[in-house]
Amino acid sequence: MTTTNTTACETHTIERESVVLHELVEDQALRDPHATAVVSIEGDTLSYGELLARARDLTTRLRAAGVGHEDRVAVTVPRSPTAIVAFLGVLAAGAAYVPIDPDFPLERQRFMVRDCRVAAVVAERGGIPDFVDDGVPVLFADAEAVADPAGEDPLADLAAGRVRPDQAAYVIYTSGSTGTPKGVVVEHAAVVSLVLDDERIAVQPGQSVAQYAPMAFDASTFEIWAALCRGGRVEILRGGPVAVEDLSAELAKRRPDWLFLTTGLFHVLADHAPHALEPVGTLITGGDVLSPQHVRTAAAVPGLRVLAAYGPTETTTFASLHAIDPDDTTCDRVPIGTPLRGRTMYVLDEDLREVAPGESGELYLGGAGVARGYLRRSALTAERFLPDPFATDRASRMYRTGDLARRRADGAFEFHGRTDRQVKIRGFRIEPGEIEAVLNARPEVAEAVVAVFGTEADGKRLVGYAVPAGDARVTASTMRTWLRERLPAHMVPGTCLVLDEMPHDPNGKPDRGALTAPWSSRDRLGELPDYRAPQSEAESLMADVWAEVLGLDRVGVDDNFYELGGDSILSVDTIERLRLLGIHCSAGAFFRHQTIAELAEATGGERNGAS
Repeated sequence: MTTTNTTACETHTIERESVVLHELVEDQALRDPHATAVVSIEGDTLSYGELLARARDLTTRLRAAGVGHEDRVAVTVPRSPTAIVAFLGVLAAGAAYVPIDPDFPLERQRFMVRDCRVAAVVAERGGIPDFVDDGVPVLFADAEAVADPAGEDPLADLAAGRVRPDQAAYVIYTSGSTGTPKGVVVEHAAVVSLVLDDERIAVQPGQSVAQYAPMAFDASTFEIWAALCRGGRVEILRGGPVAVEDLSAELAKRRPDWLFLTTGLFHVLADHAPHALEPVGTLITGGDVLSPQHVRTAAAVPGLRVLAAYGPTETTTFASLHAIDPDDTTCDRVPIGTPLRGRTMYVLDEDLREVAPGESGELYLGGAGVARGYLRRSALTAERFLPDPFATDRASRMYRTGDLARRRADGAFEFHGRTDRQVKIRGFRIEPGEIEAVLNARPEVAEAVVAVFGTEADGKRLVGYAVPAGDARVTASTMRTWLRERLPAHMVPGTCLVLDEMPHDPNGKPDRGALTAPWSSRDRLGELPDYRAPQSEAESLMADVWAEVLGLDRVGVDDNFYELGGDSILSVDTIERLRLLGIHCSAGAFFRHQTIAELAEATGGERNGAS
């Protein structure tokens, strides 16, 4: 079947079954090379022609370095136009990009590049990344290029042989229950289906898509390619520590047509500043269970369309969507929706038979978005990616999500929990078993477990528990330091406790149900400074807010917010509550000054008048 791309010029046709990502972007560049493709955090623009020229230059250099089809190339570039240039150049070389977050611990970065056996690394100028092994070529993506975007060297021709839709486009790592992260291999065809097939998320030429997710988080797949493959522009928003006031100002300035927010941040924004979403055209939110009240609040914002999204990395970002009706006040559970076009959803019993509508079972996902599998993990791939017995194509597979779900009478699906211990926290998928494996690898630890407390409404939090080996000295501080050196920040428990002994069930396994949440009493949190009471009105207000947000009976002025169990989402909530009391501080200041005493001094120790 030959189809005309609605975002391409009239003379360009695309073989839908054979199209790949970089050809779609090239088609846009040839159609209108002067159209804006990417807007940086600072507001600088990169046109489609400039994007194509820089990507061609990188592709040429990658090919000269020996990179070929199905190779993997690590990209360790911060969120920027340069990162997008790098992704595009890697794809055109026939390789798959592997986003390496520059903020990840060195040991995590080194594991990923070695596990991927990367053929090259793309970085910014300024030095060779520490994780690069000898013999691996390093190329700098931020080199100037002057190639003619309308010339005779299209991206597809730079590869040694045309790139096929069944070739890998990227590898994104997710948490592993056995202690080892696993790389999900996603092919071009799956991403092309995501960005072209479903009208509910069809970006129109000239529309802007906010790029807010970390590059190593699969939401960036939609943010980048849904824009560039359809003639839109990528608006890169400022990341890192954020305050509601700052995010509101940026949205007002950028006015994105499309914005994705993780559930936790969306809930905070809906609580404190739903008006901040007024400049947004379509808000997509997901990553955890959504509160009906919060989505109704957002859907009532004039001109805003709200979509609840669901989908694991293994099925290419979004598997299903649900449009929120602000007038529906009867729903007590936000559905995960109906599958994207070309994708399927089944609720099955243990014998892989469909259960009746309304009954609960395990959710399986099939169709165009299913990933190739886990990189070099054939046994795990076979366990999670199964032949699809309901498909007409015998080669079709379905992914076993581990999620419990039910199908409603109207055809929409609802999430009803997990079959295992996997959790979603702040939009990130986390296997507590991986954190436990890292803790148990420390010689001084005899036994360690990680428990999850809280709900989607009040925020889920990780707590690490460890029993020392013999007379070894183990402290909460050493546990957290050990974890921070090996795991991304979102996987490090906000609280770690040392136990004299671990509770066990009759089978001798750790009894996590017997572990109680350490919150409510500050004195149960373990190693904290001696309690020092607030001395000023500002310190008293801060202490009250921190205690309320963190669920503690009291907070001392020398206590560290993050050592009390705070995280990035709770910090956003705290900053906004302080602002309403007349204490103004930026997200950066809050992150730099992590105790009340430091923060009060940094903010002048005075109220500026409630707003």
